[in-house]
Amino acid sequence: MNEAEKRALARAAEQFGTIGRNQARACGLSERQIDTRIANERWELLLPGVYRVRGTPPTTRQRLLATTLWAGDGSAISHLAAGRLLRLDAVPKPTMIDVSVPRVTGLASKGVVLHRTAIDQIDRVMVDGIRCTSATRTIIDLAARLDGEALEAAFESARRVGLTAPSALASRAAVLCGRGRAGSTLVRHLLAVLEHRPLESRLEVKTARLLRAHGLRAPANQLPVGRFRLDYAWPMLLLAVECDGFEHHGQRLLWKRDRRRIAELESMGWRLIHVTWDDVTNHPDETVSRIRSAVQRAVA
Repeated sequence: MNEAEKRALARAAEQFGTIGRNQARACGLSERQIDTRIANERWELLLPGVYRVRGTPPTTRQRLLATTLWAGDGSAISHLAAGRLLRLDAVPKPTMIDVSVPRVTGLASKGVVLHRTAIDQIDRVMVDGIRCTSATRTIIDLAARLDGEALEAAFESARRVGLTAPSALASRAAVLCGRGRAGSTLVRHLLAVLEHRPLESRLEVKTARLLRAHGLRAPANQLPVGRFRLDYAWPMLLLAVECDGFEHHGQRLLWKRDRRRIAELESMGWRLIHVTWDDVTNHPDETVSRIRSAVQRAVA
């Protein structure tokens, strides 16, 4: 193995086993040497000008990185593919790979959707060595594809791990959203209803949306009380809605600890209303009635 091939294999190893033709040339391999490796199946064609080293297992990240090599330096994985790469909640698995490119090109490939749009530096991040749109830009792009609940769940999952914030979304939306851009109205609505603090789960998102829809939006969320936090609270009434249940805690030890937490909060005078995924999803009217009655009793 010559030095040029060693450099090429080292480069491929950094890229999930993939390498672009231009990269191979930059490592010192000639066109003939590259073609020989393709002919003897030591390299397998993934996309035009992009190859996988034989023996490297195919993975989603490999395909994503190969797509950016094929689409060029100005490209970035985007939309549903970016949402999944960023591990955002409620983003469905895409059937195609979305990639944004800055200019009109003659590129086309099966399994890849090209979005011809400028991606500013502020809208780019690297995830596991793969260029993709930032969480903030991805949320804005996904607004045209997701419903309101899924978009809010995706945003909150990014928000709670520090990938975005309401101020960041508002700033980029002011630049990117406008008349004619699909999803702009949904982004503006999301900004208008965001809670004070990040929501901790999809169940909290569903609960927040249920409360808002019935005029029961709590004055505070994730309210610190002693060494605890309450999901949704009416502090003046010492009333709180807690999104929990054994099926979401998963482990009996955690559930037992939560029972101690409940006992301590109740000893402080708090009344807790517990809601589960089943309550919010399958019995929303009953759940709303239960919460509304509790608020009315507390006020009285």
